[in-house]
Amino acid sequence: SHKYQSKQSTPHHTMTVDLSTIQVAVIGGGSVGTSLATQIHNSKKVASVVIAARDPSKTRSQLDEKGMQYLKVVAVPDALKDAKVIILATPGIYDDAGIQAFVESTPLVGLKDKIVIDATNPLGPFAEGLNTRVMSGNGTSGAEQYQKCLPYCKVYKAFNTVGAEHMQQSLGKDMMFAGDPEEESLAIAEGVVAATGFKPFYVGPIRYARNLEAIAELYIHMAVPPLGARTTSRNFWFSISGDP
Repeated sequence: SHKYQSKQSTPHHTMTVDLSTIQVAVIGGGSVGTSLATQIHNSKKVASVVIAARDPSKTRSQLDEKGMQYLKVVAVPDALKDAKVIILATPGIYDDAGIQAFVESTPLVGLKDKIVIDATNPLGPFAEGLNTRVMSGNGTSGAEQYQKCLPYCKVYKAFNTVGAEHMQQSLGKDMMFAGDPEEESLAIAEGVVAATGFKPFYVGPIRYARNLEAIAELYIHMAVPPLGARTTSRNFWFSISGDP
């Protein structure tokens, strides 16, 4: 009878980077964007973190109302120009054309040598069950489409498999992420994930964003009734066990 062979663990990179000169811009001033920015700000590991806003004065007043005076707000063009790492914390966009239109409507288009961390979930309409696009005929992830639209940047998928409340209470929880395996970019992306308080776990190239978006769909379907999965609270997360 056939016996499954144990797969040898692939050595993970050992490179570490100094984040003290790295500037981070978060596009999106909602609960996800502000939670991640707050954790990065509090970590004191990066040079600066800003909220990149289309309307800085409006976003500034909204953050002040929430007691987030410590978060700096900068107009999108200046924020993206100065940042090495850009976190997308905007509402998820389901289709390729929508993602391309979003990129082309912002200074993201034409950017080079940036690390883009996609925290979004490309979900369909609620009435259709908030299905992720991986389950559609397309079969690819939103993050892969962002990489296609941003060919001179390195795109990573992270933060999409938990709710915003876990970002506020990250507490060393595992955070699976996927993206370009180039050593320095990967080390920077991993460092920024760690700066949010999560324990980063790299799963592989951007193709595996498909799996992370599917995991996010499972989390959402369990945490948001009356979707089809078993109904749970939102107070759970996925962890890595064993000895990978």
